[in-house]
Order: sequence, then structure tokens, then C-alpha cells
Amino acid sequence: MEIASPFTFFALAIPPIVAVAFVFFYWFKREPVSQPSIVAAIPLVLSSIAILLGQSGYVLLNTFQEIATQRAAGMTAVVSGLLRAQRPLAWGLLDCGACLVVLILVAVFLRYSRDAETPVIHAYVALPALIVTAVVVVAAFLMVYLQYSTVDLVMMIVDTHRNQELASQFGAVAPAYFAARISSHLVLITLLSITEFCALLVAGGLSLGWRQKQCARARFATVLTVGALVACGASALSEFGFVDYLVHVH
Repeated sequence: MEIASPFTFFALAIPPIVAVAFVFFYWFKREPVSQPSIVAAIPLVLSSIAILLGQSGYVLLNTFQEIATQRAAGMTAVVSGLLRAQRPLAWGLLDCGACLVVLILVAVFLRYSRDAETPVIHAYVALPALIVTAVVVVAAFLMVYLQYSTVDLVMMIVDTHRNQELASQFGAVAPAYFAARISSHLVLITLLSITEFCALLVAGGLSLGWRQKQCARARFATVLTVGALVACGASALSEFGFVDYLVHVH
């Protein structure tokens, strides 16, 4: 189980560290303008997913390399590699969603305990910074979808019970086509995860530092925050469902 990987521990530690830091600032900075926006926390928290996506692609590539060199082909070998790749990602998405929920609950508590008039989710952030944050966050979830569809394709090829589903989607295609498609997707995911990690950090930094004191874009911030929470929850459910499927197949 790849959950013991140092990269996994590092990635899973990022959201709690961000949450603790933001709660600290919420507690000691009473002026809303001086408090960090939850919008800034979203890309910083999701940077852990970029790390886990890169690790997942590497684990799968390494699994297929071992199968090729050791001649240990078969469903057991493939499914074991998929489980090592998918489990950390599922827990990472749950970790991100839970930390964002904690931040929102703390913001709600402090707002009512201090009789604050500002919205629960506010963003004293310049519009360009908000747009960059939204684009980068959407790109992160598109990468999660790409990774999920890629490993699901691997499972369609390996699982004989899904041969009809595979044929209905791709028709009569040579095995070399699937090998090239899967390997190119995995390499792309692994390389893009590095870029996505840097982009998420930049987006979080922009939302923290690029501020306009007289411009609270609460609606945009609310949509972005709720959207990230829903996406984390939906992605985590799909990943845990896929892991459960792999366990039963295994």
C-alpha cells in the first residue's frame, strides 16, 4: 500500500498545515482585510493533489515496467499497482475537502462570535488574481479526471468482465494502440503534475498578496469555494468507489 510513501506523507500533511496557519491568522487578525481569504487556501490545499497525481503516474509506469522486465503479467500484478496509485489520491482528496470544511466552520464561528458584518466567505482580492485561481483550480480537477479515466481504461483492458464495454468504446483496436495511449497519458500526468503544483502555489500566493481593500468579491469567492468542496467530495467518492472495485477484483 503506497500510503507509506514519503511523498504521500508530505502531500497529506500540506492541507492540515495550511488549515492550521489560516486558523491562526483568522483568530489573531480581527480586521477582515488583514485576514487571509479562503480563496487563497483552496489552491494551496490542492497542491497536495498535484503531488499525489505525479506519484500515481510514476507508480503505474513503474508497475508496467516491472511487469515487462519480470514477466509477471496478469490481473493481480496490474490491480496491485492500481491500488498503490489510487489509494493515496482518494485519501488526499478527502484530506483537502475536510480541511476546507474546517476553515469554513472556523470562519463562521468567528464571524458570529465577533458580530462581524462581513460575509463568511469574502475575498479582498484583485479580479485577475481570482481568475487565475479559478483557472488553475479547474485545471487541477481536469487532471484528476484524466488520471481516473486512464486507470479505468487499464482496468477495462485487464478485467475480462468489461471486454464488451471496451469493445463498444474503441471497437477492434490493436493492443499497441492501448499501450501507447496509456503510457502517453501517464507520462503527461506525471510531467503536468509538477507544473500544476507550481501553478497552484502561485495562484495561492496571488490571492494572499494581490489585494484591493475596497473590493470584496464575495460571490466569486463563494462559487469558487463551494465548487472546490463539491469537486473534492465528488472526486473522493469516485476514487473510493474505484478502490473498492479494485479490492473486490483483487
